Amino acid sequence: MKNNKGQALIEFVLILPVIILLLFSFLDLGRIILENSKLEGVSNEVISLYQKNSDNDEIESYLASIGYKNINVDITDKGSITTIIITKDVDLMTPGINRIIKDPYSVKVERTINNEE
Repeated sequence: MKNNKGQALIEFVLILPVIILLLFSFLDLGRIILENSKLEGVSNEVISLYQKNSDNDEIESYLASIGYKNINVDITDKGSITTIIITKDVDLMTPGINRIIKDPYSVKVERTINNEE
């Protein structure tokens, strides 16, 4: 009669790195989705501040004062249309994932508004 106890241990040791990689990948994906939803909410604040004639520095300092740090705001005014791009970098924690996607991953939300004259 054969003893298969060692076989189960070897299989577990072989599959454990794959399970850990998947776990950290799902956590990174969740963090990216969370940052994207935060930026979606921040975009309404940025639009209202822009419509009150605030510039980029005032908007970024206001966002930092309410707890949103390291957020970049780029406002491009092209006559009747204004494009607001809000970006934030998310540092990934999954080892080796930088071979697939860029680390840090840049989350971007873009809004286009019409300038009412």
